[in-house]
Amino acid sequence: MVTTTSRTPSTTSSTFVPATTEATTTTSTKPSTKVPAVTTTSLVPATTVRPTTTVRPTTTVRPTTTVRPTTTVQSLITVEPNTTNREDANQLATAPVAITRYGIPVRVSSATDNGWEVFDPCGDLQTVSKIVPIENTHVVLDPGHGGKDSGAIGHAGLKESDVNLKVAVATSQLLQGKGFPTFLTRMSDYYISLDERIALADAANAKAFISIHHNAPASAASKTPGTEVFAQSKDSESARLSGLLHKEVFEALKGVEGVQWTSRWDAGALRVLNSQGSDAYRLVRKPETTNALIEVGYLSSPSEGGFMAKDEYVQIVALALATATETFLTTNENGTPLNERARIYNPGGGRTICPKVDLE
Repeated sequence: MVTTTSRTPSTTSSTFVPATTEATTTTSTKPSTKVPAVTTTSLVPATTVRPTTTVRPTTTVRPTTTVRPTTTVQSLITVEPNTTNREDANQLATAPVAITRYGIPVRVSSATDNGWEVFDPCGDLQTVSKIVPIENTHVVLDPGHGGKDSGAIGHAGLKESDVNLKVAVATSQLLQGKGFPTFLTRMSDYYISLDERIALADAANAKAFISIHHNAPASAASKTPGTEVFAQSKDSESARLSGLLHKEVFEALKGVEGVQWTSRWDAGALRVLNSQGSDAYRLVRKPETTNALIEVGYLSSPSEGGFMAKDEYVQIVALALATATETFLTTNENGTPLNERARIYNPGGGRTICPKVDLE
């Protein structure tokens, strides 16, 4: 489910991968102890890091008393700025995005005498002592919602933000296994502003930006899945990406037996415009990166929601998303044609408080 609240962004580039965290409405957000249940191997950034300053691999993270991370980023190199070699440190800081010690993806601003200035999930500058620079990203995956914004609530209290995260992590693992370096806007349960998600995607300079969501409320009963993929209206490559995502996910889910699907009459690959004729959703309208936003199915439907709680569902959808993305990156093929008629929707506006997340 897409939310429309936003926060005025800071300027600059964007970033990559988080660990597991849980946002609160207090001034500091602590990484959660809840790790997405994914059956594949642990995530390892697939990009190449070429540090020019002193590099010290770390195997242990010693959290402060205010943060208790339960997962550490596996096999990552941490980089500490060297005040005797500022030129090299600044060169390293040109990596557009990085991961902090607690696995939070951030945009890199600059090296300082005390560490690195990075943009946090709210788009504000913070200083951290260590980073893992990430380069050469091909795909940015955005697990929608997170933290105080759970999105839709489905079967037995299942949160959309959790399902989005599980699907994104599994998809990332499949893509990286195929040789496509992939970056996630979050890998934990914390809040990240819409503008910072967009800034991360654009800063990573990826070839595709895919925001993953699950829909609500339940629509009319249907014999086939109500998968919807929203394309940027003036970008032909966004239309192609959206069509491929819809084709693969729709076909994969259609073959599942025993699920009562729900759907809108105009479900498919489509454009959603506001009354002024612009793309209605900020996550579709604003990115410079070729993008698509997918609503995989209806979490609010009891039958679909029950299926979405299973690992089988995560693996089916992740494989479909990875296959579609690989096809987009390696061929000129098209998928489901865009609906000729655009959907008209005027989302509500407003600002929201962005809780701070501890980066290390």
